[in-house]
Amino acid sequence: MKKLRVVAGALSIIAITALIIFNSGCQKQESNSGLPVSSKGKIVSAEKNSFEAVTSQLDVGGNVYLYVSTEQWLDGLSRKVADWSGVLDSLPDVKDKDRENMGRVFGVVTNLIQQSGLEDVSGAGMSSIAKEKGFYRSKFILHHYPGKGTGFLWSMFGKQAHGLNGLDLLPATTAFATVSDLDLPLVWSVVEKEIGQSGIPGAADALDKLPSEFEKKTGLKLEQVLASLGGEYGLIVTLDESRKITVPTGQDQSLEFPEPGVVLVVKVKDETIFNRIDESMKKNKQVVRVDREGLKMRTMPVPLPLPIALRPTVAQSGGYLFIASTDALVEEVLAVKNGKKPGLKSTDEFKKLAEGMPQEGNQFSYVSQKFGQTWQKVQQQIMEKKAADKPAQVELMKKLMSLNHPTYAFNVSANTDQGWVMTGMGNQDARKMVLMPAVAVSGLLAAVAVPNFIRARDTSQRNACLNNLRQMDAAKNMWALENKKTGQDVPTWADLKPYLSKAKGTQLKCPSGGQYKLNAVEEKPTCSKTGHEIE
Repeated sequence: MKKLRVVAGALSIIAITALIIFNSGCQKQESNSGLPVSSKGKIVSAEKNSFEAVTSQLDVGGNVYLYVSTEQWLDGLSRKVADWSGVLDSLPDVKDKDRENMGRVFGVVTNLIQQSGLEDVSGAGMSSIAKEKGFYRSKFILHHYPGKGTGFLWSMFGKQAHGLNGLDLLPATTAFATVSDLDLPLVWSVVEKEIGQSGIPGAADALDKLPSEFEKKTGLKLEQVLASLGGEYGLIVTLDESRKITVPTGQDQSLEFPEPGVVLVVKVKDETIFNRIDESMKKNKQVVRVDREGLKMRTMPVPLPLPIALRPTVAQSGGYLFIASTDALVEEVLAVKNGKKPGLKSTDEFKKLAEGMPQEGNQFSYVSQKFGQTWQKVQQQIMEKKAADKPAQVELMKKLMSLNHPTYAFNVSANTDQGWVMTGMGNQDARKMVLMPAVAVSGLLAAVAVPNFIRARDTSQRNACLNNLRQMDAAKNMWALENKKTGQDVPTWADLKPYLSKAKGTQLKCPSGGQYKLNAVEEKPTCSKTGHEIE
C-alpha cells in the first residue's frame, strides 16, 4: 500500500510539472492563487471555452451582461443519454416489451441530439444596454465554433442571413409582424427518418399513412406541397386607427378598438397551393376573381352584417402566397411592396427601432406601441365590464398581466458562421425579456384562474341562495297547510320561524347580499340579486 502511495505521489508530481511546462510554453504564468494567468496578469480558464468569441459580440456597460459556457455540459451529450438507457435494465417490475419500447425512445432521442447539432453549442451570452432612458438594445448569442453547427438545429430556421425582404410587405398600419425562415422539407425529412428508424410500434405505420391522408384532405401530394414552398413564412396584423369598430358584448355593453386586419404570408416557388384553392372555389359564383398582370386573387364576400371588415381572400403575387382577412389589405400590402405606397419602414416609430439594427437576418419580429396600447385598452374594458363591482380584483389583473406597460420592440435573428445572434431594440431590457415568459404565464394563469375563481364563488353563493329560497317556499306551504291559509295570504318571518329548522329558526340571508321577499303563498319567494330565482 505504501508503494502504491509513493507511485501515485510521483505521478502527481510529474503531471503537475508537465502542466507547468505546458503553461510556460503558452506564455502563461501561475498566480499566487495557483490559477493560470496570461502574460498580462489576467486569470485564464484552464479549460477551453467560448468566452472571448461570445463576449466580443455583446454590449459592455449595460444593465445586463451574462455568459455561460456549455462545452462541458453538452460535450458527448448523446453518449450520456445513450448510457442512461442502460439504467432500464436495472429497473424492477418492468415488462420486457415496455423496456424494449423505452429503449427505442432513448434511441430516437440520442439520434436527434446527434443530428441536431446541439452538441456543437459552445456557449450563450446576453447583454442589454440603454440607448436612452427607457429604450434598450439587447443581444442574445447562441454560439458554435467556425466549421461547426452542421446539424438541423443550425439550418432549420435558415442557413445564411439575407436581406429582410419581409419588411417591404408591411403596411404603415402594421401593429404586429413576424417573418421567419423555416425549412419544412428538412423538418419532414428529419421526422420521417427518425420515426421510420425508431422501431416504435405503430409510429412508422402512422407516418406512412400521413401522406395519403394529407392527399385525401387537400387534394395535393405532400411532397408536391413541400417542393413548392419557398422557406419563408410570415404573419401580419394591422390596426387601422382611422376606422374604429364597435363589438357588442351583451347587456347594452360594447368594446371599441381600431379595425384589425390579418395577413398570412408564405413564400412559394410555384402556384401549386393557389391553384388547388382556386379549383375548390370555382363552383361558388359569389367568389370575386381578379386576374391581372402580376396578381391572381380570389375573394369570398361575407353576406352577413359584421362589425369588422371580413372578406376572406387568397392571392398570389411576386413569389408570395397571401391569405388575408380582406382583399383591400392584400392590395395595400402589394402597393407597399411595389413602392406605390409608404409602408411601416416610413413611420417614425419603426425608424427609431430600426436605427443601428442588422440589415440582414433569418427572422424578424415587430410589435408596435399601438398594439400594446390597444391590447391594454381591450383588456381593461373587458375586466371593467365583467367586474365593475370588484375594483380590487380588476387592479390585481392589471398588475399580473402587466397592462400598464405596453411593450414595443423590433428584433432580428441571424444565422452566422459562429451561431445564432439575436439583436433587439425596444422599451424592454433583457432582464424583462427573460422574465417575460414567466410574467406572461402568470398573467395567463391569472386571466384564467381569477375569473374562474370569481365565477366559482358566485356560483357557490347563488346555489346557497337558491337553497334558502327553496326552504322558504317549503316553509310557506307548511305554514299555509297547518293554519288553513289561502294562496293570497302573506306570511311573516315570525310565522315561518318554526318551519325553518335548517336555519335553526333564524332569518335566512343571501350570501351575495341580496334582499329576500317572502311574497304570498302562491308566489315563489324572491331575491333582489340578479340570477337568484327558483322555478
